Amino acid sequence: MKKKLVSLIGLVVGLSMVLGACAPMMASEEKGYDAVPMEPAYEEAWVEAEEPMMDAPSAAERGFDTGAGETAGVMARMVIYNADMRIAVEDPESSMQSIIKMAENAGGFVVYSNVFKTTTDRGSLPRANLTVRVPAGQLNSIMESIRGLTPNPKEDVLSENVSGQDVTAEFTDLESRLRNLEAAEKALVALMEDAQDPQDVLDVFSELTYYRGEIEIVKGRMRYLEESVALSAISVEIVAKASIQPIEIAGWQPRGTVKNAIEALISTAQFLADAAIWFGIFCLPFLIPLGIVTYFLVRLIRKQRAKKRARKAEVVEKQ
Repeated sequence: MKKKLVSLIGLVVGLSMVLGACAPMMASEEKGYDAVPMEPAYEEAWVEAEEPMMDAPSAAERGFDTGAGETAGVMARMVIYNADMRIAVEDPESSMQSIIKMAENAGGFVVYSNVFKTTTDRGSLPRANLTVRVPAGQLNSIMESIRGLTPNPKEDVLSENVSGQDVTAEFTDLESRLRNLEAAEKALVALMEDAQDPQDVLDVFSELTYYRGEIEIVKGRMRYLEESVALSAISVEIVAKASIQPIEIAGWQPRGTVKNAIEALISTAQFLADAAIWFGIFCLPFLIPLGIVTYFLVRLIRKQRAKKRARKAEVVEKQ
């Protein structure tokens, strides 16, 4: 009886898996997953066709043209966007508090923050690091606000990087796996209700516990991806503006002198290179024939002088 029940469990679970695997294929055909995928700007982390997450505006509302016609709207894209920035300000600690307020006012939160001091030639200067999560739709505007904290964004925004990770395929696979696991769970529940032998009930319950654990793992991963898509991370390193200023002693800036010396070296090297090019292209075509003529002329003169010397020597010997 036990062997028959185990075989029956395997058969039911196998059929459930097959049916579950077929379901996403049929669903993908109905939902148009072969449509041309969208390539959203990084302000738009996730645009879903039916129920946008966290009331995120649609691509049409944001004026984004996918370039793929109406079929692109059927395809949902899930992209995780994160940003890294390094800025220089007068007061790093004050700027860090401003960024924290920006994130909280936008509906985000602080993941990590730290203020410390570093020893430089100018003494002990403050420095701050922090990571905040903000709604993906406001990533661009908050980054612009962070740039505005610097005295001169063109010079004081030292580095800036935005990266995106498309997790659409992973999320779709998780949905398919979840359907398969739930189908197997439903089949095992039905088997356990019909089981009479206590040992059979324990065997089915063991399998059921395993599948329910897998279901929770898949759901947890799906929730993590949804939250990561909805909230973008911004990591900011804030340094004191004084730490990047050139050293100046009584109006003398060593960095400026080094810069001038390098510029003079480059100018001299350019002049020598230009002179070599002019010499090779303009002068050599004239110098080579002139050199050949001069060479043979010198040889001819030497031969004539040698002949004259030989004649004089003969005359002297005869006398």
